[in-house]
Amino acid sequence: MDEIDEIIKIITQLNKYLQDCYVLGGSWVLYFYRFKYPDFKYPLRTFDIDFIFSLYAKRKKIKVDLQKILENLGYYPEVIGTVTGYSYSRFKGENIDLEFIIEEPTGNKNKILKLNNLNIDAIPLPFVGDLLEDIIFAEVENVKIPLPSPERFHIHKWLVVQRRKDLMKKEKDLQQGLEILKICNLEKLNQLIQELKGKRKKLYEKSKQEIENL
Repeated sequence: MDEIDEIIKIITQLNKYLQDCYVLGGSWVLYFYRFKYPDFKYPLRTFDIDFIFSLYAKRKKIKVDLQKILENLGYYPEVIGTVTGYSYSRFKGENIDLEFIIEEPTGNKNKILKLNNLNIDAIPLPFVGDLLEDIIFAEVENVKIPLPSPERFHIHKWLVVQRRKDLMKKEKDLQQGLEILKICNLEKLNQLIQELKGKRKKLYEKSKQEIENL
């Protein structure tokens, strides 16, 4: 697939400047799991790809013009109007579209965070910081693809599903979370589930109950 070659080119550039500060997000994670877990296959139905940054990537000592790098690869910012101005968090290419997400800072009320040191914007979202706490790598064409661990990603799917308003997306997240269970280390997963507290615990248990009632 041409899209795979494009993603690898993008990740090659991100690895030069932001290794350990970002992870792949969205449905493409399930696709790339096959390179780490050969028996796991999941059909891909999207050409949107998410990159999730840690807040460390926002620090000024990391300085790189990602917009210029992406434009050189054929991706151009899609200007999206928001109540707080304009966002350059999404880049469009011929085959795939990119979106940048960042872990939500404590007390954040902005819909967009400007990463001036990277010359891009990112959308702050809750819970995505959990995915950065346990990064694994799948090697594809000698390039390390940073992925959230299956255990973290399974939990994440069942947390965010309860925030979905679109019923089709909600069902998709529930099913993806169920699929990811196939490659989870159950002992590790159960430990992480036991450590869930407050809102995270309630959201996860609600999703689990919905799956059991299907």
